[in-house]
Amino acid sequence: MILLSAGASTCLVGAALGIVAWRGQDAAHAQFEAQTTGERRADTRQEVTRLSLPVQGAEFYVWEGATKKNLLFGPAHVADSAIPGANGNCIIAAHRDTHFRILREVRKDEPIVVEQDGRISRYRITGLHVVTAADQTYYRPTAGPTLTLVTCYPFSYLGRAPKRFIVRAELLVPDKGR
Repeated sequence: MILLSAGASTCLVGAALGIVAWRGQDAAHAQFEAQTTGERRADTRQEVTRLSLPVQGAEFYVWEGATKKNLLFGPAHVADSAIPGANGNCIIAAHRDTHFRILREVRKDEPIVVEQDGRISRYRITGLHVVTAADQTYYRPTAGPTLTLVTCYPFSYLGRAPKRFIVRAELLVPDKGR
């Protein structure tokens, strides 16, 4: 009976977190649309970026700052990393059991599109890597415009995953602005 109760509780918590995660994406989508039409609300302090994986048909809205709260709502841009399309390493992180579960389907040479503040940055995946959680190699600054997507690994692991799945991409053509 105790095991049944614990299992049911775990399922309910997982379902609630999933609902919060997707509702966070709905809120971010609305905010992104307001930004792109110039109707940004005065109480909005959060810049939102759109991340697309065209081959998978997936689109995510990325919060600024990889805080626990932002990661609960969706992918988040690591604050001290480069902005999309700029020289340096733009790092975006998300949970493996919600938004970035799709990363297990991506392959080398596939496109990634990032849109922020009217600028579109098109990337090509150059590598997929599995590293230990302590490995900081892919978080370091880069000389050229690089996109790094990171999530925990293995994707089906229960609890704190011991590794990280890294998707590395290079900018194809710099956007000339609006």
